[in-house]
Amino acid sequence: MLPIILDVSYMMKILIADDHSLVRFGLKLALHNYFKISQIDESWDGESVKAQFTAHSYDLLLLDLNMPDTDSTVLMQWVTEFYPQTKILVVSMNDESIFGKRALQQGAHGYLEKDSPPEELVKAVTTIMSGKRYASPNLANILINDTLTGRSGNPFDQLTPREFQVATYLVKDYSVTQISEILQVQYTSVNTFKRRIFKKLNIPNKTALIRLADAYNLG
Repeated sequence: MLPIILDVSYMMKILIADDHSLVRFGLKLALHNYFKISQIDESWDGESVKAQFTAHSYDLLLLDLNMPDTDSTVLMQWVTEFYPQTKILVVSMNDESIFGKRALQQGAHGYLEKDSPPEELVKAVTTIMSGKRYASPNLANILINDTLTGRSGNPFDQLTPREFQVATYLVKDYSVTQISEILQVQYTSVNTFKRRIFKKLNIPNKTALIRLADAYNLG
């Protein structure tokens, strides 16, 4: 049985942001089983998240990284800037060895893979709401090893947050024009990021980028 490290006697307000209704239902059920005194709302993309925050204040946001018409990095920055009291737990199918590190660097308070058991969700929430950061044992070991060695075995860790964003869109086969529109930056800026990405990763083109991304489970 998990130790109770959080006072659950007050009304905790939680927002679940995921574009799959069954995932939202499962997360909501798991949370209600433990945090019985809680208000849990739902959203399915960036616009609905912002709408919910406009109407309510939240203690915790459970955030999926892949929602339609949503840049999760930009959304996370928006929440951090305008609602700094809200804790963010990223719940995603993406590989934690890459995206978990990035999420924590970008302001998330924890990262949890979607195939984790409900007990792990409860542990993550209680850890975060008690004022600490949460990482799975595997992710914690990766972070410790990177710190001790002073380097990372993952080449994508060389990229800045913006370069990483551009790289993920390139891997999904977005054009430079499409990326510039999504990120609302100039076409020439995206081209510059693209050149920097290829140089840092020591690759010649987008085909090589896709192969490298596949090797490191970036896709």
